[in-house]
Order: sequence, then C-alpha cells, then structure tokens
Amino acid sequence: MTAQGQLDAVRATLAPRTTNITRAVDMPNAGHWLVEENPRFVTAELVRFLDG
Repeated sequence: MTAQGQLDAVRATLAPRTTNITRAVDMPNAGHWLVEENPRFVTAELVRFLDG
C-alpha cells in the first residue's frame, strides 16, 4: 500500500529488489499515515489480502 499518487514511484524503487509482489495498492485520501488517514480502506485491503 502506498499513499495516494505514490504507487509508480514506489513500484520503480521496489521492482528491481523484489520479484514476488502480486498486488500493489494506491490508497486514496492518504498521505503519510495510511491507517490513520483511511482506516476503512486499509482494513478492507488487509482482509482481502488475508482472505486470499
């Protein structure tokens, strides 16, 4: 999960170092503190990840 608008930059940084990322999420309405700024979205994404 990344802050809104940061997915491409994070992906470019991590892609050369990791090979097993299956899903990346650009979180809406969140900047630095993802869980505090958008707790419903974080919870939903964590449930989706853990359920899959």
